[in-house]
Amino acid sequence: MPHKKEAGFLPTASPRSDSSRALARAEAAEPEQNKGSYAGLISEEDRNSYVAAGKAMSYLGKMEFEGTCGLEKGSVYGAAIAIPQIARSAGWPGSMLALLVRVYTFLFLNISIQIFLLTMIGEENHIMANFSGQMHLCSFGANMVDCPNGPDCKGPRGTTYTPARLYDYGIWSTRAFVHDSLKALFPHKAEDIDELVDPGEYGMENWYCRVCCLFVFTMATYNDLRETLSLMNLLWAVPSKPEKWLSYETPEFHEDKEEAKKVHGWSELDLVQFNVCGMPAVWKIINFSIIAVPKLVIWVVLVSSGFHFLMETATITNLIVNSMALAFILSIDEMIFAAFSTVAVKHMMEKLEDHVLFEAEFEERETEEDVLRRYTSTDLGSGRWMSCYRWIIPRRLIFCLLLMGFFYWRYYINNCLLLPDGSWVSKPLRQPEGVGYNFLGFLVPSFLNYLDTSPLWSMPEAT
Repeated sequence: MPHKKEAGFLPTASPRSDSSRALARAEAAEPEQNKGSYAGLISEEDRNSYVAAGKAMSYLGKMEFEGTCGLEKGSVYGAAIAIPQIARSAGWPGSMLALLVRVYTFLFLNISIQIFLLTMIGEENHIMANFSGQMHLCSFGANMVDCPNGPDCKGPRGTTYTPARLYDYGIWSTRAFVHDSLKALFPHKAEDIDELVDPGEYGMENWYCRVCCLFVFTMATYNDLRETLSLMNLLWAVPSKPEKWLSYETPEFHEDKEEAKKVHGWSELDLVQFNVCGMPAVWKIINFSIIAVPKLVIWVVLVSSGFHFLMETATITNLIVNSMALAFILSIDEMIFAAFSTVAVKHMMEKLEDHVLFEAEFEERETEEDVLRRYTSTDLGSGRWMSCYRWIIPRRLIFCLLLMGFFYWRYYINNCLLLPDGSWVSKPLRQPEGVGYNFLGFLVPSFLNYLDTSPLWSMPEAT
C-alpha cells in the first residue's frame, strides 16, 4: 500500500515545536565559529551515528511522550467505533449499514458474555463461599516462620500454625468436619478426640507467591486499561466535526498511477485509505456511553473480582495458574471479532491509521547539521542528564504498582479486621439471603443482603 510519506500523510508541525525550541537553545549556546559544520571535530563514523541517534530519539521521544490515539484493531470495541464512522463517510450505503448492524450485535454479545461471567465469579466469591463456611483468607498463615510469637500465627480455629498443620480450605474443612462430628457423637471422649484428631489450620502457603501473582495479574489486565483510556482520549482529541474516515489516495510521487501500482505491486484497494479523524459530537456521546463506559466498568469489576479470587487462593500452584486464567475474560471481545467478523471489517480495521497527537514536520525538514548540533548540545552536552531523567522513570511500572496497591488495600478494608497484635483476620462470616441471581449484588458486593442472624463463623479466642 502507499507509504505514508509517499502519499503525503505526514503530521504538520507548529513553528515552535519542542524540537525547534531545543534547536534554538542549542544555536544560542553555541559559539558562532562552530555553527554550520562539525567537519574535523568528530569522525565521519561518529557523525553518522550521532545523526541517526538524533533523528531516532527525536521521533521516538514524541511517540513515547505524546504518541497517538487509535482503536483496537482486533476487537469488537474498536470496530463498533470505526465502522459507523466509515459508513457515515461513505454516505450510509446498504452494505455498510449491514456491517454496522453486525458490529453492534457482536458488541452487545460481548458485553453480555463478559458481564454474565463476572456475575458468576461474584456469586462464587460472595455467595457460595459463605454457604460453604469459607472465611476470608486475609493474612492467615502469612508469617508462619515467625510463629508462635509473631502476628498472623493463629488460624481460623484459634490454634497456632505449624507447617505440618497447614491445609487449603477443602482439606481443612473436611478434617474439621470429621473432628466436630466425632465430638458430637462421642461427647464423653471430647478430650481424647481433641488430642488425637487434629484438624489443623487453614492458611496461605506463601505470602510472597501471593504478591508476585497479584503483580502478574495486574500486568495481564493493565494493557486493556491503557486501551480503554486511549479510546477515551481519542473521543476527546479528535475534532467534533464530520470528517471523512476513508479516502482514495493516488501516489503523489509518481505521475502515472498505473505505473506506480505495477512497480509496488498495489491494487486499487491499496489506494483506499482508512484514517481515524473527527466525528460529530453526538457520535462521541454515543461511543462514550455504550462503548467506553461499559468497557471501563467491566475492567474495574474484573480486576476487583480477580484480586478477591486470588487473595482467597491458599495454595502456590493454584495461585500461579489462576493469576493468568481470569484475564481471559478481557479477551472475549477479540475472540468474537476473530471468529465472526467479515473479511471487509477485518481489512478496514487492519488498515485504519491512528490519530497522531504529535507534529513531525520539523524532523522531516531538519538538516543533518541541525540534527548534529541539537544532538551534541542536548543529548551529549549539558542536557544529557535531563534527557536521562526524562527517559529513566518507568511510568507504566509505577502506575501498575499503584493499581496493584489500591486493589490489595481495598480487599483488606472490605473483608478483614486488624487485631491489636497486628494480625489481619477475616470479618465474621454472614449467611446470604439466598442464591437467586442478583445482577448488581454479584458485581458490587455491597448491594448483597445477608440474614440478621448469628455469624456462620467468627474468629475464636486464641487457644
